[in-house]
Amino acid sequence: AAAGDIDETGGIRVQVALAPALIDQAGPTDTVFVLARAENGPPMPLAVARHQVADLPLDIRLTDAMAMMPAMKLSAFPRVKVTAKVSKSGAAATQAGDLLAAEQVVDSAAPPDSVQLLINQVAD
Repeated sequence: AAAGDIDETGGIRVQVALAPALIDQAGPTDTVFVLARAENGPPMPLAVARHQVADLPLDIRLTDAMAMMPAMKLSAFPRVKVTAKVSKSGAAATQAGDLLAAEQVVDSAAPPDSVQLLINQVAD
């Protein structure tokens, strides 16, 4: 691949786990969202992966192919915030009772080997 091209190994590898203390608060069919947003930019996610609690722990890759709009790709923003959550409602907007992981800011051009997210907070 030429320099600057994003190949299949591109994107940001994210590993998501649910804190043991919160397992009782998550049903196996609850929706898990893994999101990347621009650190400085629009709130719309640049990439979204959708799974279920039963799939945890996850080891996935957020890529430009997951962009909701072509102009809003991961690679277009130098720093992105990566986070994960368990949504009781299945809606992307955070609601009380959802389970959250702390955001991590990642350099999209040179991300770490993997971003570790632990879902260990309850939204209020």
